[in-house]
Amino acid sequence: MIDELKNFVADRKVKISERRIAEKIGETGLDDFVRYLHSPWRIIGSNLLAGIFRGLGFLIGATVILAVSVYILVQVLGNLPVVGDSFRQIGEFFQNIQESTETLKSIQR
Repeated sequence: MIDELKNFVADRKVKISERRIAEKIGETGLDDFVRYLHSPWRIIGSNLLAGIFRGLGFLIGATVILAVSVYILVQVLGNLPVVGDSFRQIGEFFQNIQESTETLKSIQR
């Protein structure tokens, strides 16, 4: 009888422990993550969106850095006698691209 009581108490403790573990897993969101892992289309979609936004971020960041770098180089080094002409030509090249883009936009309107 005592052994049965000990087994009952031990089983009860295990069930309570299992319930607590299940509650903790539910609180952490691990069940949502497991469902995510079992859905290949959801994984593909989220990775596709992440890749698109990373690419756009890289493109925008590189454009800003390049534009600022060219502007600074033209302003600072444009007056030097040896390399100044080269940097002025680079500046004029980008200026021409900007003007042609604005012309194309005005024609399309």
